Amino acid sequence: MKFDSAYYDDVIARHNYERIAPGSTAATSDSVTPEADAEPALGAIDFPLSDLSPDDLRTKWMCHTGARDFATAVADGKPATVTTGVGLGGPPHAGTVFQLLRAVTLQQHGLHVQIVLGDLDSYNARRTPLAEVRRLADQYEEFVRRLGFDEQRGVLRRQEGNPDVLATAFLLSRHLDDADFTWAEEDLSGLYRNHGVFDHLTYGMKQATLLMAADFVHLLAQDRHVLVSLGVDEHKYVALARRGAERWGLPADRLSGIYTKMIPGLGGLPKMSKSIPGSGITAAMPADDIRALLAADTDSGPDDDTSALLQMFACLPETGGHAYDLAAEARRTGGHRWRELREELTERLVGVFSLWPQL
Repeated sequence: MKFDSAYYDDVIARHNYERIAPGSTAATSDSVTPEADAEPALGAIDFPLSDLSPDDLRTKWMCHTGARDFATAVADGKPATVTTGVGLGGPPHAGTVFQLLRAVTLQQHGLHVQIVLGDLDSYNARRTPLAEVRRLADQYEEFVRRLGFDEQRGVLRRQEGNPDVLATAFLLSRHLDDADFTWAEEDLSGLYRNHGVFDHLTYGMKQATLLMAADFVHLLAQDRHVLVSLGVDEHKYVALARRGAERWGLPADRLSGIYTKMIPGLGGLPKMSKSIPGSGITAAMPADDIRALLAADTDSGPDDDTSALLQMFACLPETGGHAYDLAAEARRTGGHRWRELREELTERLVGVFSLWPQL
């Protein structure tokens, strides 16, 4: 599997998502149809979110379902929350760091943001010992704060110790069955099997997926509009939550998703992942090792989507649409400016990863 332009176009076509791209006419459909294949809906998304312009949005997300309605709800002053979460399988890699930085960016632009630390997710799905999970949760909490997240204006929480959300998961489970969880496996499940991460969909993995869906649906049950920000390989989790919410009788149309491209992996692997050794850089690495790995990356992918360096540059909070376009052009033409950008990005990453607390 490769996370390239062809993959993204296929996801959009099969699930009737809309791509974030400038200069097109907006499509007429904002829906996702998880139970059946759908015709492509490749219209542009020409709407702002808070004070983020469409050009700024497209540097950090690549498609959505329902995000236009969420943006309208925000503009109308209705209760609205952006939520995201990260698994605690170990120190964060670049993909995890940038998912967190996107959340920080959205908060800085005036949105109410929730970050959920998937401690019970790792305990159930990855069978990580509870003491290790709790230690990692301590580190992630401090790391998120150091990245600039303001808990006075948003929510930073673990899954453990939230009985109300656990109760929501139990209530939601009545409206989902095994076939729903099998359908909702993320697109990378085959890759993880090949690398020995897991060999089948276990009961613990289903429990973890259920709790993730409850993280979204609990906000919905509080009469909020909800926008879930995830990697595009996890897009089915939002559709699963909407499916359960609709069967429950909740306003599932208020639950929307906005999806990021994958940070391509190093060494020819499709994604940087904590679960796949050698695929990327992590906060546990010494600064010189990060520099060496990035310097060795040949950046020979056929398009912008397959460039790990360019996609990491796109995810920085300070990178807007215009800056991304200039960087993409520099990469295509090569030369001195692209070498400068690579060096600047490397030092920026070293600085961000140095914020990881060593407990």
